[in-house]
Amino acid sequence: MSVTSRPAPREGWILAGTLDGQLARPTLLEDICGIPHLLRLACDVAVAGATKIYILWDVARPLPDLSTVFADPRIARRATLEIVTRPPAGNDTDGILVVRADRLFHRDLPRAAIAAWQERGTIGKVSGAQHDAVFATDRSIARELAEHAADPGGLAAIVAKHGVAAAAPPYLAFTAAAADRRALRRAERTLVWSLRKSADGLVSKLVNRRLSLPLSWLLARTPVHPNHITLLALAFAIVGGSVISRGGYAAGLVGMLLVNLGSIIDGVDGELARLRFQFSRTGQWLDTVVDDLANISYAGGVILSLQAAGVSWAIPLGVAALGAFTLTQITQYVLIWFVYRSGDLAAIPWAMQSSEQLSGRGVRSFLPKLFKRDCVLTVMVVLAIAGRLDLILIGFAVGAFVFFGVFFVQFARHGASRRSSDRASPA
Repeated sequence: MSVTSRPAPREGWILAGTLDGQLARPTLLEDICGIPHLLRLACDVAVAGATKIYILWDVARPLPDLSTVFADPRIARRATLEIVTRPPAGNDTDGILVVRADRLFHRDLPRAAIAAWQERGTIGKVSGAQHDAVFATDRSIARELAEHAADPGGLAAIVAKHGVAAAAPPYLAFTAAAADRRALRRAERTLVWSLRKSADGLVSKLVNRRLSLPLSWLLARTPVHPNHITLLALAFAIVGGSVISRGGYAAGLVGMLLVNLGSIIDGVDGELARLRFQFSRTGQWLDTVVDDLANISYAGGVILSLQAAGVSWAIPLGVAALGAFTLTQITQYVLIWFVYRSGDLAAIPWAMQSSEQLSGRGVRSFLPKLFKRDCVLTVMVVLAIAGRLDLILIGFAVGAFVFFGVFFVQFARHGASRRSSDRASPA
């Protein structure tokens, strides 16, 4: 079997108890941004593809009661957990994802380590001496890692013995030890800050995340659910659109500020979902639909405000723009529901707003970010400050028509490409 044909590990080991000669800290039940440390580790491993997760525990030490973690639906619906005192038996060539319980690390490190192991080496990990928490390897080497984990420098020695295939660090990657309270709080801050995404728009990176991330940190240990935040953002947008529709400069400015505030708050739902592993298809759909309803709300408010002010073209232009916008979005809904099995518009790989397109570098990734919702709403607020609701409507209409045209051209090209590929495929 060639290296590139290795299947991804379906088994994960969490090395707990004693590591590097010391009792692992944080403890397995330590609250890390609203969820137990073990639950976070297990979910990270499960999201990377493991369906069976073993917790390797030092038998000489008492084990805490982990029943609440085992029963938590966030891990129970993804993988099974089992406590063992020695490495599980099995085929030596099986892939194993190994993580150490005395570290906090970026959510994308396990997948990066797996990709490196599948492609190039005996042990896959993220490049850099500081990234010593996650390893992907075969069972025979994983057994060595587990057997020497309690020895001072034991893990590092095994890694040095076999060598590594190093993956490039993911966006905002980090690995942090947290042996005391101060180090733990510092690691938590890093964890929260790492919730940003490479596909974020320019305004989101410079402004919105700086406001939403502290709010997410404050809400992490509360019962507030991400979907509650999504609905709150919708409420801001609806109220904002209603205020705009009253007409006048003050109403236009206050209404657009409320809509933009709702957009900033809307970032919190995804941050909380990633922080506490509360993402779901329902949450994706709710976020997608709410964004579109918010856009319709402020556009509708502007149309009514301009109509009341005697702008005769506001209604026909607005209705045409909303029609183009709605048709485009409904088509995307059909695609992500039936084709891409998602609730996120970024799942469409050939669209301008796809995660792949926006996460890259260069002009092809930069230009679409200028038309993301965070940037557009900021421009709309500036226009509201200038008292130009007419330009807001024109801007919305131009954006709706251009995206309508670009999207359906891409849709046609992608469909033709798929049909050509299907014809070329052997029966």
